[in-house]
Amino acid sequence: MNRSTRKRRGFTLIEILIVVVILGILAAIVIPQFTNASQEATESAIRSQLQTVRGQIELYRVRNAGTLPTGFTGADSSLMDPPGDQAPYLTQAPTLPPNWAFVFGDNPDTDDITETLHITCTELPPGLTQDEINAW
Repeated sequence: MNRSTRKRRGFTLIEILIVVVILGILAAIVIPQFTNASQEATESAIRSQLQTVRGQIELYRVRNAGTLPTGFTGADSSLMDPPGDQAPYLTQAPTLPPNWAFVFGDNPDTDDITETLHITCTELPPGLTQDEINAW
């Protein structure tokens, strides 16, 4: 059989290696972008929950002569089970990712702002500082 008359039936090793290298380069570019998007989505969800709860705390305060609620669940569930015949301010307790927590009361790290609720994080994600969290 002559080389020029033989039909080519597959890819050569070099062609396959080139495709694998190109796919590896594309994966190295795309995967970190998905990681950042996931972290940004988590931060956005936390901020949204914080703003929602702060809004409900303010509503509670207005309807209850300036009294602040005591918490979300258990014995401290004035937002979930308000006094009198008021409807609940929250239908379910907000949930945060691991290492994040709601803290009732003023944040001592923000001197110029009086808050009713702030968030703490025991393990900060990369690229996020405590000052940024305090600004939420």
